[in-house]
Amino acid sequence: MKSLSKILSTLLLTNLLIGCSTPAGSSSSSSEPSSDSEVVSTNNFYENPIYPLYNGQKKETYLADPYVIRDEDTLKYYMYTTQSDVFIDGTIGSVFKRGPIYESIDLVNWTYKADSFVNYTPNWGTSGAGVWAPTVVKIGDYYNLYYSLSTGGDDNPGIGVARSETPYGPFTHYGKLFNSEEIGVTNSIDPHVLVDNGKVYMVFGSYGGLISLIELTSDGLGLQNGVEYQKENKIALAGYELYEMNNYEASLILQYNGYYYLFLSTGTCCSGVNSTYNVVIAKSDKITGPYLDSQGRNMFGPKRGDTVVAPSIQGAMGVGHNGIAMDDAGDFWMIYHGYDTQGAKPDWRVTYLDKLYIDPATEMFYVKNRRASNGELLPGPFINQLEGVS
Repeated sequence: MKSLSKILSTLLLTNLLIGCSTPAGSSSSSSEPSSDSEVVSTNNFYENPIYPLYNGQKKETYLADPYVIRDEDTLKYYMYTTQSDVFIDGTIGSVFKRGPIYESIDLVNWTYKADSFVNYTPNWGTSGAGVWAPTVVKIGDYYNLYYSLSTGGDDNPGIGVARSETPYGPFTHYGKLFNSEEIGVTNSIDPHVLVDNGKVYMVFGSYGGLISLIELTSDGLGLQNGVEYQKENKIALAGYELYEMNNYEASLILQYNGYYYLFLSTGTCCSGVNSTYNVVIAKSDKITGPYLDSQGRNMFGPKRGDTVVAPSIQGAMGVGHNGIAMDDAGDFWMIYHGYDTQGAKPDWRVTYLDKLYIDPATEMFYVKNRRASNGELLPGPFINQLEGVS
């Protein structure tokens, strides 16, 4: 096994070579955002990685595939992640949780809140399958939770659903929505659900298959007209049917300013500081696509899309699988995972937070410098409660 120092030396050389050119899909003529035009927090600061609090102190915690929503009644944020060991105030050591949920008022300081799988062990998938990449959406009076049930190299993973009257449970579990064989999409994981013009849609898929869009029932608990209908009428948005790391996964659709923005992760996700994972983006004027990058390319081939965030030895490697949250100034913040090469646990996926900007040349979202900030104290999300705004 290579030593970490040798790996980092190789990555540094690679990063220097890549740094000599403009990142894919970025504009060399675009300028970084001016602080003069920004609403900047004066009472909420952050420093990546965003470790959760344990007994009042930041604690290194393995957190992958973060997804965040906000409860519009309490104005608290909730973060959902892939199953992991968590640290709970008042306990000694970590505890395994299949569906960990964290709570925050500022998107920066997170504490463990609950387990969405506290009373349910999914047994409808492949033996030994784990709960990965959850996403939550409010439909009517309920919070629907969707999750992947998969193993590494699973031939037939699937997506399940649960719901609750609160963002943190207790959740009533309804089990499997579909698996890969039933829906006809290879590697059916990484769901993202959104409501558009009164219809409920799910976008999903991963390496080896196509990123696909289907319609759910109005309550989000089933497939509109049944699984066979959706199998025949699903819409491909991106990807290609080849299992390689230039393919795409972790799709998320953001509606903004009359467009639908498709965020995708590509590259190697899970090789520690060797990971090349990164986030790219394309947009469409319809939820069904076609989604094109700023060069007019669709997303049905490798190495397409505009760069949102790329790996960097100075920031973080393997950056991807993002969620998005809005602060009280109306700014979007991207929550994602990466490997902190400078941290105590460089082989752990940990959580990052960075503000999203729009490149005026390409009209695509990106994070500043297109690299994760790391170990730098920066103004965080603008939260009215913290800034004295009523």
